[in-house]
Parts: sequence; structure tokens; C-alpha cells
Amino acid sequence: MRKTIVAALTIAASLALAMPAHAQVLKLGVTGGASRSELKISHSDVRSKEKTGFFVGPTLKIALPLLPLGFDVAALYDQREFDLGDEGMPVKLKQLDIPVNVRLTLGSSKSLAAFLFAGPQFSFNINDKKTLRDNYHSWSYEDSNLSVNLGGGILITNFLQLSAYYNIDCGKTGELTVDDTYQAVKKHKSKTNAWQLAATIYF
Repeated sequence: MRKTIVAALTIAASLALAMPAHAQVLKLGVTGGASRSELKISHSDVRSKEKTGFFVGPTLKIALPLLPLGFDVAALYDQREFDLGDEGMPVKLKQLDIPVNVRLTLGSSKSLAAFLFAGPQFSFNINDKKTLRDNYHSWSYEDSNLSVNLGGGILITNFLQLSAYYNIDCGKTGELTVDDTYQAVKKHKSKTNAWQLAATIYF
């Protein structure tokens, strides 16, 4: 997994290094926000109750002065929670997210500008335990995952950014195993999509 993390960070850093230095405007900031996850379990009637999670970490904005395009790269601690099954087995997903978003700025006002963005997000499991269990279920985390961000926001005076976006799971977040007296042991893939609200302060 370490090699995968290094590869993702290398891709993010390459975006900054690949462009001429004179064409870059770099801004470092801190991003924080709340998320509401949607757990989708394939071919299973097991229910889940989602809870509000959060994420926080450093972010880098790479702007192209002569174009309305730019990039946002971040390293975020992301924690998502939900209760699984009728007995409500608590599942806490802790991961390191590395989003690499392409942004399109709408308007040229220095005091207020809107933007749209999209891009891949590389996530890596940093939970203490790989598997959780209760009487009827076991939940196994994936070591890494790929998802896609789609959203937009506003930038206020180049220092405060507010955004809303949807994170779409492209692979699987984990695997649910069900074993009770009514059905044979079955394994189900799961995806964790999330609505997210974020605020970024640039220095």
C-alpha cells in the first residue's frame, strides 16, 4: 500500500512540476468539512444507518493566470461512520484521501468567483483493524480505493473557498459477510458514496 500512496502523491506533485514556473500561481491552505455517506451493499437486504462524518487536511491550489483552469490537490484525513445491520454494528471508516481535481473558474471578479471541479480521488485505509465482527456480520476494509469527485463552489476574495460535491466510489470500500440461521454465508461488495461540504482557507 505504501507504493500506491507514493504513486498517488507523485502524480499530484507532477501536476505542479509539469507546468512552467512562471505560469503557476500556488496557494497553500487548509480544508475541512462534513460528509454524509451512502452505503450501498450489492445483493443484500442488510440495512445501514448513515452518520455525519468529517475530513480535514492541507490543500494546494494551482492556478493558471492566463486560463480559467487550475488544479486542487489535497491530503485529507477522512472519517465516515455508519451502523450496520439490525443490531447496529458500528463501522468507522478512517482513510487518507488524495483528491486531484481540475477546476474551471467562472467569472473574473477578485472579490467573488464561482467554479466547477471534477477529478479522481485516491483513498487509503488507515483503520487500526482490518475486520469488524458482531453475531451475524463481519466487515472487511479494502486497503485502497478509487473514487471521483463532482462539484462546485465559490471563492471569496481569494482567501476563503466554499464548495459542495459528490464523491462517487468506483471500486469497493469493503466487503460484508452475512452468516445467520436464515441464510447461508454470503459475501457482498459495498460502496460508500458521500455528499460533502467543505471550506478552505488559503494563506
